[in-house]
Parts: sequence; C-alpha cells; structure tokens
Amino acid sequence: MSTMDININDINIENLTNYELIDIREEDEIKNWPSLKSSRHIPFSEFPYNINEFNKNDSYLLFCARCGRSHAMAEALIKKGYKALSINNGIASLNAYLKKLNS
Repeated sequence: MSTMDININDINIENLTNYELIDIREEDEIKNWPSLKSSRHIPFSEFPYNINEFNKNDSYLLFCARCGRSHAMAEALIKKGYKALSINNGIASLNAYLKKLNS
C-alpha cells in the first residue's frame, strides 16, 4: 500500500467531512452499483480533461470499483499539487464503512 492509498476504516467520522468523495467509476459501472449521494461523479476516462473540477485547497477521497483507477488518479493529482487519497477496495469498502456508521 502506498501513501496515497488509505483503508477507509483508518479515517474517523469527524475527519471524513474534511474530504470530498469523488466517484471515478464509469457510467456503466454506476448503473450496476449506484453512487453515493454524498459523492461527486467524475469519470476516470475524462481525466485529465476534468482537472479544472478540482481545487488545490480541498482534499479528495477517490474511489472506483476496486482501487486501481482511483490509485492512478490520486497519483496524478498529487503530482500536480492536489491533496488526494485512494480508498482501498473501492466502493465496497466505502459502503461497508458507511453502513457500519449508520447501524
């Protein structure tokens, strides 16, 4: 695991609000497993054309289906001076984390 990848369970709920959740899955993936209402959708295939949607003053938690694309996008954003982390195991771990918080 690199420094740009994070286990979602390592973020406490108070710190979670310091990040903007970005779903980078493609449209066809979201049809099978809808995105979270609290996240913004920016497809990986549109990166770097959508770089202007990011702000260097904000911190981002990126997720995809598993972690590969979110890792690559976090790495690219970090190289450009943005604050970004990739959630290990993607949307499944994020959904499990949120379900645990709400139970």
